Amino acid sequence: MDATTRALDSSSRLLVFKMTRLSKIVAGSALAPVASSLSLNIKDQASIKETAAQIAKGLYVYHDPSSTAGQFKQPEPWFWWLSGSAWNGLMDYTMYTGDTTYQADILSSLAKNVGPNYDFVPIEQKSWEANDDQVYWVYNALTAMEYSFPALPCEKSKTETGEDCANSWLAIGTNAFEDFVARWKKDSGTCGGGLKWQFTETANGYYYKNSVTNAGFFQTAARLARYTGNQTFGDWATKVWDWSTSVGFVSPDFHVFDGAGDDKDANCTAINKDEWSYNIASYIHGAAHMYAFTKSSTWESRVQGLVHTAQKTFFGPNTNATDVMYEQKCELDSACNIDQTSFKASLARWLGKTAVLVPSLKSDINTLLEATAQGAASSCAGYDNATCGVQWYTGGFDGQSDLGVELSALEAVQSLLAESAPKFAVLS
Repeated sequence: MDATTRALDSSSRLLVFKMTRLSKIVAGSALAPVASSLSLNIKDQASIKETAAQIAKGLYVYHDPSSTAGQFKQPEPWFWWLSGSAWNGLMDYTMYTGDTTYQADILSSLAKNVGPNYDFVPIEQKSWEANDDQVYWVYNALTAMEYSFPALPCEKSKTETGEDCANSWLAIGTNAFEDFVARWKKDSGTCGGGLKWQFTETANGYYYKNSVTNAGFFQTAARLARYTGNQTFGDWATKVWDWSTSVGFVSPDFHVFDGAGDDKDANCTAINKDEWSYNIASYIHGAAHMYAFTKSSTWESRVQGLVHTAQKTFFGPNTNATDVMYEQKCELDSACNIDQTSFKASLARWLGKTAVLVPSLKSDINTLLEATAQGAASSCAGYDNATCGVQWYTGGFDGQSDLGVELSALEAVQSLLAESAPKFAVLS
């Protein structure tokens, strides 16, 4: 799933662009475009919920009910991680709006992928699952834990503290955390620490340590720390943050770079300085949970620094859309592939929740999300009026849509509801 390692050459990008424009046809949508976009009043919760409902329908068109792996239909390559992110988007939708339309399918798909060790390492994905793929499914467990989402069917197991669910959301998140700890220790012979992108030694990309993977570990530890109050999780979150800054993945001015190779003598010295919105988003939300856990001004300053750098880097493609989100590396020339069109979903998703966790950023974040949501809704003027576009600053549908595009638009709109969502739970 790494953005740079899987980057396509220009001819392949053109092919993907053509494929993604046809993806709604493949998924069974109507062919005739409509003239108007979705109508969104960003100050009216009913309007926000209705717009989110329409986009959720556009996203759900991609659901493949015949898939045994909880997959959504996508042009090849079919990214399993992206289906995990899409279910997280629909889980957010369910909790934000109270609409349980998708709840049964969310639970069914998560159950199909949780794996025999209850950590989202299913046997079906053994041949290619990477650390970052896993964590995008783990985010579902963490979100379910935080919002008291209905549980998976419970199998009881004895523990030292009594009887508990082996597959409770907390147990699943903790199991994945322990996976990451073990892999960190195994991988620490290079770069002074850090997780590799891949955890299978024969996989392409094994000799690459990247931000989205380590930010995923950081965020997992931070969210578990805030929810449980367990300092062990907090210590690991701090450890991953400190490593990320010391190795240069997170710069002193809070830019987040893609990663670096660790083969032979590389030792993460040559940083790939590509910036993608989901990388900084992953650190933002982890840092927000660390602030909520510690109430430390240090963590608050870090969240503020990350958000303000994200604002400078991923908002304002032109003077007429200074607060509208865009994927700066590929979007302006319509070169984002199906992987990359989904990255804005992470930034919108976690900015909305960060505004709740770090009140000092509420006003700044809301300004960005309101403009972005308005732009995203204006792009939803495609085939069935719930088909959204990539370029939210154009005032209309740009002709490119796919699963990642729909997911990003959904999160952009529904993140306006984060403040009115159920409060983040804590372990009682």
